[in-house]
Amino acid sequence: MWIGLDFFSDIVECSAAFRPTHDWKEMADMLDRPTLAIGGAAVNARRGVRAMRVLSSGLAELHGEHRFGSSLPRLWWVLTSRSWVKAPIHFFLIEHSDGLVLFDTGIDPAITANPRYIASAVGRLLLRRIFRFHVTAADRLDLALRRLGVEPAEVRTVVLSHLHFDHVGGIAHLPNADLIVSEREWAQLREPHPEREWILREHLEVPGARWRPITFEPTADPMFEGFEGVHDLAGDGSMVLLPTPGHTPGSLSMLVRTEGWAPILLVGDLTYEAALLTRDKVPGTGDAAELRRSYAKVRQLQRRLPGLVIVPSHDFAAGDDIARATHAA
Repeated sequence: MWIGLDFFSDIVECSAAFRPTHDWKEMADMLDRPTLAIGGAAVNARRGVRAMRVLSSGLAELHGEHRFGSSLPRLWWVLTSRSWVKAPIHFFLIEHSDGLVLFDTGIDPAITANPRYIASAVGRLLLRRIFRFHVTAADRLDLALRRLGVEPAEVRTVVLSHLHFDHVGGIAHLPNADLIVSEREWAQLREPHPEREWILREHLEVPGARWRPITFEPTADPMFEGFEGVHDLAGDGSMVLLPTPGHTPGSLSMLVRTEGWAPILLVGDLTYEAALLTRDKVPGTGDAAELRRSYAKVRQLQRRLPGLVIVPSHDFAAGDDIARATHAA
């Protein structure tokens, strides 16, 4: 979640937590199921997604104008607003037949414990104006995974919706994972001052990190008409990455499909609530015109995929929505 303050500021994102709602041990055995076709794209249920879990990394408060948008100039409400709303920060653990996948990694609890976690003095000042954090050491990614009986070293793939610090805060705990990010998002690190858009190099240059920027390939599948391309993460159609810029230039979403579930679209910070996307209501951060173009593409995808469940990373409904989607059969 972001607020770009142009020439003199860094910006901040963060948020918070949600408690998982279904048992990680309830994993469907799909090995004997046939290949499933959805909208012309084959989804192989013999190799595919078996379970999904919502994890949390604390809670934050942010201005109402940030979450729901405002006609006021951004700097004005950042400095004067007294409206605060709570927001969770989710990340998602997916069990695929090829291994464990994370969609985002949450926030590092050091954001509250280390007063210089944000290197920029301006950024530290803005942080106090933009967010109120409720994050503890227990919210650290490696501890959250171990509470589920998962060792961080078992995670083989991480998909990052974008590079803001409340989404990359756990990468240092994932030594064996490929870190998937869009090439357009990664390109911001080649700009003179990526920190002005809260792309913070000090939290991305982790020793041993296995970054893998990806591009989106054209597809003839009418399901994805309007998107500039797709990236089939596992090669079986069960996890398809889609470009959904607006929150940041290289933001992406992930479409998850498997037999017996409603299709799920993890959208990161494209919107803060699914209902806001439906109503075309953009937040107070990001590129509003780009957001609306991405919103239109997602709504078109929803029309082509009846029952599509849209899951933002900062929506309190995420846990219930994932539970409903994965018990759709």
